[in-house]
Amino acid sequence: MKKRILALFLLVVLALSLVACGGDPVNPDPGSDSNVPVSSGNTDAESSDSNTSDQGEDTKVEGYDASIEHKFLACDITSHGIVVFDLNKCEGDWQNLTNDSMSVVWEWIPEQDPNLKTAGPGLGIDSAKYRYSPIYEKDVIIACSSNGWVGIIDYEAKTLLWETVIHSGPHSVEMLPNGDLMVASSYDPGELVYFALSADINEPVHSIPSIYCHGVSWDPENECLWVLEDNGVYQAYVQNPGENGKIVRISGSGDIFDKNETAGHALAPVAGQPGTYWVSSGSQLWQFSVEDEDLINKFSRYNDLTQVSIKGICSFSDGTVVQSVAGLCGSSTQQWSSDGLRIITRELTPGKVQTLKDVVTVVPFNHREFYKIQAFTKEYQP
Repeated sequence: MKKRILALFLLVVLALSLVACGGDPVNPDPGSDSNVPVSSGNTDAESSDSNTSDQGEDTKVEGYDASIEHKFLACDITSHGIVVFDLNKCEGDWQNLTNDSMSVVWEWIPEQDPNLKTAGPGLGIDSAKYRYSPIYEKDVIIACSSNGWVGIIDYEAKTLLWETVIHSGPHSVEMLPNGDLMVASSYDPGELVYFALSADINEPVHSIPSIYCHGVSWDPENECLWVLEDNGVYQAYVQNPGENGKIVRISGSGDIFDKNETAGHALAPVAGQPGTYWVSSGSQLWQFSVEDEDLINKFSRYNDLTQVSIKGICSFSDGTVVQSVAGLCGSSTQQWSSDGLRIITRELTPGKVQTLKDVVTVVPFNHREFYKIQAFTKEYQP
């Protein structure tokens, strides 16, 4: 018995001595995170390597995130209408976008709408957005066509609530928080047009010249409009909204393209980056920073995202980008239309140390052609 007690005592002493001189394992290279796996959870302390230069210690590497919405509006010139696609329904194969029964969650075809009383959008819708109208107290789709048509569609009922025709070639439309409409028109020489629908006025109340105007977007933080015309972006607002409302252009605001670049075309918020907008010109893709009022075309993903003749662009907070590009697949019926869609997703590389890379997928369509696209969201800056 004494021998057993002595043996147990010696074991306890040995264990205590090991604790005293032991401790946690030491990383031989404290500056390296090569052994840290990519996080799939929500722990802020988890981190991993990335191919972005501003990667912080707490930044997680994640690819396409199917837990967030990936719906977008596309203007389809074959039906002259609007279609809403859902990338999440494609089961990871973007070619399934061409399968209407799988990917299409909403569609409006003007010729099938009994409330359409005018000639409608001609060759098709140029631009459409999803918004909430405080005037109609419901979710709506606002849309316009370069033949002069402008309309508001009841999203739930898929029927027109309001429409009008103007002369100046609408290419973009925006709904202000009070329900009024702004229309960017590119007909030579171009103008920005204000509709005071909140005052029950169906005709334009005011307009200002804006050369080949192609984009207009409301900035909720600064309570102003950002407008895209031929050679750049400028700031504007509506003074005294209502029947006496006037559009005011802020002199010296915004920025212009460099190197004689022109043909400003697509304007859309960069998802997850409030105050930043995608802007396309004839041969470049830019990002416009509201804070700095600068157009920048040398952002980190420039080589994979840029294309000549980007007609529409939208993005999502996980970095996914969708583009319509004139003549993308070589069989467009119009020189300005896109016979497919370009999907750019952020995907994880294989291996122990995983990084993000852009994966570009071109999806040809044989039954649709597109013009502009927008993320399907009521948020002005998602």
